[in-house]
Amino acid sequence: MSSNLNLDWDWELSASKTAHRDTTLIGKTTQSNTESLNALLDIKANWQELTGSFALKGTSLWNREDERTFDADGIVQELFWQSSVDFGGLPIDFILGKVRLDWGVGYGYRLLDLFKSYRRNSIGIQVEEGAGTAMASYFDMNSEWSLIYTDSSWAQQQGSDLEEQSVQQGLGLRHYALQGDSEWQGIVYYDDVRHGLLSGSFVTVLNQAWELHVSALYQRKYLAYQQGTSLTAVGLETKQHGYQSLIGINWASSSGHHVIMEYWFDSRSWSNNEWQQAFEQGASLSSEIQTQPLALSYAQGLNHANLVQHNLMFHWSLNSSSWSHLKWSQDWLWLNNFEPSFDVMLSPQDGGIIATQWLRYQIYDTGSASFSFELATQFLGGNGDSVYANLPDKHIILLNLKGKF
Repeated sequence: MSSNLNLDWDWELSASKTAHRDTTLIGKTTQSNTESLNALLDIKANWQELTGSFALKGTSLWNREDERTFDADGIVQELFWQSSVDFGGLPIDFILGKVRLDWGVGYGYRLLDLFKSYRRNSIGIQVEEGAGTAMASYFDMNSEWSLIYTDSSWAQQQGSDLEEQSVQQGLGLRHYALQGDSEWQGIVYYDDVRHGLLSGSFVTVLNQAWELHVSALYQRKYLAYQQGTSLTAVGLETKQHGYQSLIGINWASSSGHHVIMEYWFDSRSWSNNEWQQAFEQGASLSSEIQTQPLALSYAQGLNHANLVQHNLMFHWSLNSSSWSHLKWSQDWLWLNNFEPSFDVMLSPQDGGIIATQWLRYQIYDTGSASFSFELATQFLGGNGDSVYANLPDKHIILLNLKGKF
């Protein structure tokens, strides 16, 4: 094994402008829009059996109001030791340290990322951390058995009150198997927050163009915000029997088009009736100064992992190499490095919409060094009484510059 230290350096600079609006739950905005400039330096390191990923994140490097809110954080995303030993004649792989375990199979939502919730498809700078992990795995030709212990309190970044109260320690067993063109996994896990969890996923390739993926999860207990009467604030409570499920299809064409469609359900989120009740109570209570804190407490429902129970997502992208197959594009060689994509999130019960357009351009890439930019626009709206139309952000315009050296 090489004793050399290998380092990969990535950087990102992100400038954004966000338009705000008055909402029922949060009230009147103090600023019609805000602008910010954030930066990230990401370092990946490998030395013998050690692997690490470290981030230096700078937020509010500049803002229009010049409020001097600059903040810099050094974050250990991952740092773990990985090795293999013979145990009773069986080869066992060990992992020990802070590790990201991404077992989810969805695009819009990955419900099998059990130990740390990872924000999917973020348009701004996002630093994801792992959990403290001790895992022993046995592999044969087509499957894997893993015994795992995790502790999610190793996170350095401060989360919402729901995320902080959901910090867990637990022990579980995972089995993964590959059979032909299909793969499946099953996980049983027990921790001090959920008190028992059973989950699994199935992925199969139907033909050269189509893929199907499904996943499901049941947990005995979970934390969620509970609405009370008009005289009591919304509070975080332990509830029984949470269910999540997801089904999706993936289509890719020879001409470079890529489409993903997914539906998922999360029983832990507020139902449509609960959201309408929250809007009504919030509007009623915010009219009186003495009850405004009670009105603001309903905004805590926006901290749930999914804002609504029923979710639909559509994703389309066009591979940059596909432009060369179009005759009219042969005079526009710069298109060979251009990749557009489009995401739509729908809330079918109340008519809410979040639409995000990405335009990505690779300026150069030598393998060891690269530079690219991304332009993103995100619109949050839909029916006036929908959850997405009552979020404090109306639309976001963002420019990312990314590089590797």
